[in-house]
Amino acid sequence: MSRHRGANPIRLWLSWGLIASGLLLLAYSAWTYLFEDIISSESKKSKALEYSVSATVEEPKDAFVDVREAKPSDVIGRMVVPKLGDDFVRLIGEGTKWNPVLNEIGIGHYLGTAMPGEVGNFATAAHRGGFGGTYRNVHRLTEGDKVYVQTNDGWYTYDYRQTKIVKPEQVEVIADVPGGMDGAKIGGRYLTMTSCDPVWVNTERIIVWFELETFTTTSEPEPEAVRWVSAK
Repeated sequence: MSRHRGANPIRLWLSWGLIASGLLLLAYSAWTYLFEDIISSESKKSKALEYSVSATVEEPKDAFVDVREAKPSDVIGRMVVPKLGDDFVRLIGEGTKWNPVLNEIGIGHYLGTAMPGEVGNFATAAHRGGFGGTYRNVHRLTEGDKVYVQTNDGWYTYDYRQTKIVKPEQVEVIADVPGGMDGAKIGGRYLTMTSCDPVWVNTERIIVWFELETFTTTSEPEPEAVRWVSAK
């Protein structure tokens, strides 16, 4: 009996040691993942600021591809969402493949849906967790919030309409007349943001709808909320 009692503390310490090692490994993995997420987010923001509506010899920036000629993975514009941060700007790629669009570019445009400003639904997707979590905080968007989309044609300003949680199979949410959106009608010009819900899980989808408010051509002064972009 005394031998068993003497061995128990050793087993106990070994057990606690294994648990502590596991927790440390888990914490390190989580820290590494979050750190990489921050780096990815900053990289996407910096890259978005390097683009312009035209590239010249004097200012050799990358240029957007004309939306009417875009092919999958082409960069067609950028998006500014003030509610998601004073310096939130991300590129928009054609298509929604993880690589390279969602993982590297940031925001993807659903093929076959309307282009910015067109009648119909300019439907987009982005990650909420991992690869910079571009749409991580879209749940915070609410009445009065704006989304600004820039292409070679100019700036499109969209106004918030509604947020909804749906099942993955409810693809009607990105239709020309968004299914489930209050007040949606034929002839409307909408923007849809889609992502997984909850964060880090993909059992459902969060849908955030906007409607076109104004369009500013490249020959006009930019909306005040986005003037910082061209100043960078």
